[in-house]
Formats: sequence, structure tokens, C-alpha cells
Amino acid sequence: MSRWVKVATRCQLIIAASGFLAAATAATPVTSAYETVLGPTPINHITNASLTGEGAVIATLSGNSLKIAGTFTGLSGPATDAHIMMGEGIGIPGTPILDLTASTGVNGTISGTVTLNRAQVQALRDGKLYVQVNSQKGPAPDGNLWGWLLPEHVKAGQDEPQMGSWFLPQGEGLRAARNSGRNF
Repeated sequence: MSRWVKVATRCQLIIAASGFLAAATAATPVTSAYETVLGPTPINHITNASLTGEGAVIATLSGNSLKIAGTFTGLSGPATDAHIMMGEGIGIPGTPILDLTASTGVNGTISGTVTLNRAQVQALRDGKLYVQVNSQKGPAPDGNLWGWLLPEHVKAGQDEPQMGSWFLPQGEGLRAARNSGRNF
């Protein structure tokens, strides 16, 4: 076998291996982490006693599959249901697009794995999706707790400059909560 035939064969093997590697990489879904701190829905002088509680949610997007896991505490009445909602932007109420499972108590868990369509994936990336927990004293459509799903990020302390992209404040942050041993 001539030297040029050997070189050509090696080049073909390298090209084939590169093609397999590219195909394998393209088939691997991209995973992104999102988080939110749940807080009472807008409160006025009438609802301030009935809308209580707090919580946190972690969401993982893998391809178009979104896995949700979270907790809530201190509702003034038992939770009735939970949803992923889509609004026009952060802080703008929207409509339910997907159902989640929620414990039926004043303290409990939220969970679910849902398949998002392209528009919903884009809405998640744009900060338009949020989790809403409804309760007997904070029923739909306004709900009891809300929290917009934003990319997981480091939280800056008070009077501490933050480098990189800026996000709306979301409490202490789930990364810090996880590091402290709290389960979400």
C-alpha cells in the first residue's frame, strides 16, 4: 500500500470520526437551570391577611422537557393546585399553560415534568413563564404564590455590585439555600 493511500485512509477515518462526534453532540440536549422564589401575589388592604406564604422552585430544562421541583410554606389555607403560567413579561400576570402537582396543605411540595413547545421554550428563556400556587384562600385566577422562572444565578448582597447579566431580585437564591442544606 502506497504512502498516499495510507494518508488518504487516515484522513477518511478522521473525517468519519468527526462526523460521528458531531452527530452525537447534536443529539445531546442542552440542559439549563432556572429558579424562582415564590412570594404572595399582589396584596392590597383586603387580601393582605389571606395571601401569606413563601416557597422556592428549581426547574431544569433538558431539550424541551422541563422538570419542576419546589416547596412552599405558610399558606393561609390549603393549596388546591399549581400551574406554569405564561405572561407578557416578568411581573405581568398571564394564563395557565401547564399543570403541576401540588401537595394539598398549607406546607408542601410542587413537582412536575412537562414538555414545552418551541414558543414555550422561548417564553421560558425570555422570563415570561412563572409558577403559581393557588389555595383555598388565594384561588385562581390570581393565586396565592407567584414566582417567575429565571436562569439560575448568583445573588449579590446589599450594596454589592453584580458582574454580568442583571436579573430582578429573587430573594436569597436557591444556590445559597442548597449550600446551606435546605432541600428544594
